[in-house]
Amino acid sequence: MFEMNIAIRHIRSRQRQTIFSVIAVALAVAIITISMSMLSGFTSYIVDATVENQPHVTVSPEEDEDYIYLYHGLLNYIRRQECVIAASPRYQGDCALQYQHNVEGVVLYGINPGDETKILNVEKDIVAGDFMSLTGPGNRIIMGSKLAENLEAEIGDAVTAKFPGSKPTDFTVTGIIRTGTQADETLAYANLGQVQGFYDKGDIITGIGVRVLDIYAADTLAEKIDYEAGYDATSWMEGNREILDLIDQQAGFAYIFYLLIFAISGFGIANILIMVVMDKVGEIGMLMAMGTSRRSILLIFLFEACILGMMGVIIGSVLGYVSSVMLASYTIPVPPEMYFGLDHLPFLITPKNFIIAGVFAMAINIIAGAYPARRASKMDPVEAIHEV
Repeated sequence: MFEMNIAIRHIRSRQRQTIFSVIAVALAVAIITISMSMLSGFTSYIVDATVENQPHVTVSPEEDEDYIYLYHGLLNYIRRQECVIAASPRYQGDCALQYQHNVEGVVLYGINPGDETKILNVEKDIVAGDFMSLTGPGNRIIMGSKLAENLEAEIGDAVTAKFPGSKPTDFTVTGIIRTGTQADETLAYANLGQVQGFYDKGDIITGIGVRVLDIYAADTLAEKIDYEAGYDATSWMEGNREILDLIDQQAGFAYIFYLLIFAISGFGIANILIMVVMDKVGEIGMLMAMGTSRRSILLIFLFEACILGMMGVIIGSVLGYVSSVMLASYTIPVPPEMYFGLDHLPFLITPKNFIIAGVFAMAINIIAGAYPARRASKMDPVEAIHEV
């Protein structure tokens, strides 16, 4: 179509301005794709770390109750749910652990090791010993790495658990676990039956951890358990609402930042098109005098905006992808205490990021080209020719 041919001819006639406009769009797209890859990586890390370090759904005792009695029926009910992968009963209690002259307060979890590994995959965090050693005879315990360091206890040492009203009990250290979180300072695991015996509470538990196929279906399962079984069920999303809201707010601010960057590049597109309109006044008048419709004049300049934008998007996407790959291959350290235990900048390169950046850039460029295009289409052909 002749509108496209004229648009291409205009672009070629001002090569220097065209190059600078394309570079502006390309740099904007590259910066946005790199930023989105960082944001996607950060979000993915936070979600994964949050999900992997806790059950997808946590079932707690009924209101005004401290324990779940006769929990085997509830456990079977949960395991029968279609979306459930595994369920693990737990007894959680506070106590003090003593080794020689060192004493530390801990959160002691009584668990069935086989069930717990299906919920949290804790075996991957074991840095010494074996998590399944808790199934062996005698009182055995696995503790967090910082807790073991503070107690100066090692594999094979005997630590004493103490709690008011309970008989002091010796546990042999058979494993050290490192989750990379603050829990390493207070975390301790032991066999469910041994912990129940230590607290002298009988066959009862304080909660059930549940893992599901789809982490975003956890809310639905929690509501179902709460409604049908009458127990307080909390999904990981509900329990970490503040973190998820923070991620959403961060994404919102990021998109405002993206809009500002694209607006700046859009001014470059608008500037070159206004200059073309001013330079081609006579040509526009001649075209209109020969019967070219105002719609066609409008299309000529919109096509120019689209061509410049598309060139910038393609070049920027390639530049952004290469830069993201290079940055992802290089570990950029960050203070772990500031970013939820994250010690380096993560990158997650996905097609979605490039699609969003490309659509964003094209939309801004078309908007930027709308004013000069409309201005050209509104010209009076007689006056335009007279100005030549």
